[in-house]
Amino acid sequence: MSSTTPATPSKFRVAIVGAGLGGLLLALFLQKYSTDIDVDIYESAAKLTELGAGIGVWPRVMEVLKFLGLEDDLKEIGGAHDSTAQSVHYRKADEPKAVDIRVFAPALLTFSRSDLQAVLAKHLHTADKIVYSKRLLAYVEPEAGQLDPIVLQFKDGTTATCDLLVGSDGIRSAARRTMFNNLADAAEIRGDKEQAAKLRTMIEPVWSGQVVYRGLVPVDKLADSAHSKDLQKTLILLGKDRASLPSLSATNVHEANIDPQDIVSYPITRGKTINVAAFVNTPGAEGTTYTKAWVTESTSAEVLEKFSGWDAGVQDLFKAMDKSLSWAVHTVRGLPTYVSGRAVLIGDAAHAMTPHQGSGAGQAIEDGFILATILSHPNVTLSNLFEALKIHDGLRRPFSQGIQRRSQMTGYLYHLHRLGWEHITGEQSAAGDYPREMLGKIGDELESAMGWAINESIMDDREKALKLLEKL
Repeated sequence: MSSTTPATPSKFRVAIVGAGLGGLLLALFLQKYSTDIDVDIYESAAKLTELGAGIGVWPRVMEVLKFLGLEDDLKEIGGAHDSTAQSVHYRKADEPKAVDIRVFAPALLTFSRSDLQAVLAKHLHTADKIVYSKRLLAYVEPEAGQLDPIVLQFKDGTTATCDLLVGSDGIRSAARRTMFNNLADAAEIRGDKEQAAKLRTMIEPVWSGQVVYRGLVPVDKLADSAHSKDLQKTLILLGKDRASLPSLSATNVHEANIDPQDIVSYPITRGKTINVAAFVNTPGAEGTTYTKAWVTESTSAEVLEKFSGWDAGVQDLFKAMDKSLSWAVHTVRGLPTYVSGRAVLIGDAAHAMTPHQGSGAGQAIEDGFILATILSHPNVTLSNLFEALKIHDGLRRPFSQGIQRRSQMTGYLYHLHRLGWEHITGEQSAAGDYPREMLGKIGDELESAMGWAINESIMDDREKALKLLEKL
């Protein structure tokens, strides 16, 4: 007669809403460090499918992935043909011939988002716990101080329960909507209508004023092009808007001319494909409501027209891009908390940001790493989950919102709106009519702005979390 060992009792049940990079990394960290936490993942899509084509990973985030033992798998899906870290080449390219600004030493690794997501899912032992086609509508919390389960309500009419809800459901997060409506309702009950109104402004995303054209280009279409020398390079190409427009009202903002601003390109799929993201900006539109569809199809001709007059390599890159999708770039306002009761927001649900630090996905990964460190600690129980989540909020919210602001400022730099460039017209910039030492100032500022991602370690924050957990 065979005998079985009783399963370890679960100390609490975690529901992760959203199987993006942040949600999957959180599940993997919990799998690695905890045997007494049950995890269910609810994904709105019918299968795993990461939106967006490419992702760049800086050393700070790569340290986390190596910590999970994923290094060999990542070498197999690396963006460059030899899967090594790449240099980042910054250039000013709104002139007929691009001008070098600065080259960063090899530090960036690039991947296809879907390839990276597949690697994470492959290592998830409880992949059968991912429940697909489950879009969260709202959740219902128990009364304050009660340990009853949280009830999840899905679009298909079904429900589920958990002890801890992790909202990893993206920029249009239903978890954020419920959390901040609840916080606003509580403020109204206290008689603080002003605070309630402010909290409700945190629910919906806001437009950054930018639209990005994303596309993929097979490298064999560029073999004889002006871009051929840059096929295996990560490029960030800066440019000046062509004209300064007056402030725009919400009614006329979409009728204004949009101006080319910057382009990011890098290899993915072992160097077989170039991931391209070309940003255009509507002056004065930051913070307004975007009334059109967020994602639409576009053509190579449309993008070429917007970047006419730019470097020849840019022209050839866009000519080889058969089609693209235009995305309205949205962000989340700086939230006063990521935590309420036994619910916590991570990733874009908490701090969606512009892409100009290449760190949106990386910050989601860091969220998952620190949150798993906290939840798996032996001092954390169902009864003190809220206190534990406040440790996460105290560490991750200031840091991630700092990167959110830094990304915004880096975007202004990419668009040549800082360091004296605001006094250079678009016509002067395109004609090369500016002091060359101004390029050096940009390079210095970029190195300072990206130093945290290249030189700092997330393990410092992990140690801070562990020390705070000892006091629980």
